[in-house]
Amino acid sequence: MGNLLFETGHSKTAAKYHHQALKFNPKEVQALIGLGNALYDMSEPREAIQYYKKALEINEELADVHYNLGNALYLIEDTAEAIRHYQIAINLNPEKPESYYNLGNAQCLISEFEKAIHSYKETIRLDPYNAPAFYNLGNAYYMIN
Repeated sequence: MGNLLFETGHSKTAAKYHHQALKFNPKEVQALIGLGNALYDMSEPREAIQYYKKALEINEELADVHYNLGNALYLIEDTAEAIRHYQIAINLNPEKPESYYNLGNAQCLISEFEKAIHSYKETIRLDPYNAPAFYNLGNAYYMIN
């Protein structure tokens, strides 16, 4: 029920359902992820991070959770850790263009423009119609002259 509520834009109610599920089973991975997603959607990335990490303690092979954790870490400006989780997400699922795109954005934040160029090129390889990736690729080239 929590996932359905989240998908229909009811993050706060979804969070309540996920909390309930976790009372019955604190190691329910889908409830941990769902609660993390709801909290992230409610602009509470620090709280979301806790639940994503708990889910990864149970199963570290969840590419989308690493990606979501990277996004939450990026929001709280823990760029190095965000990069680490984007890279894990890419290793687990190398076909998700969003992981490369967000990795490139994080790399630009710490002035790693050569690496960002590679990340944006991978985004474009996987999603040739990704206009923001083309734009950011141009900016990264500009930054290295």
